[in-house]
Amino acid sequence: VRFLTPCYHPNVDPQGNICLDILKDKWSALYDVRTILLSIQSLLAEPNIESPLNTHAAELWKNQAGECPRGRRRGPWPCPAAPPPRP
Repeated sequence: VRFLTPCYHPNVDPQGNICLDILKDKWSALYDVRTILLSIQSLLAEPNIESPLNTHAAELWKNQAGECPRGRRRGPWPCPAAPPPRP
């Protein structure tokens, strides 16, 4: 499982690979598509910054996590954080 559309997130690398335990070491053939998609949705909302694939995005998340009231958070980024411009 990977993203085809670019996704700037601490647990997604530039090739779209996702760092999620149920896709790696905790994989089971018993997981259905719904379970996998719910896990990805949860990861996007609350990244695991202790195990980042994108260290720059993880640093942004760490540095900006306390800057915004909880009610203003939208999507995977707290407040007005934006990914760096592409080269």
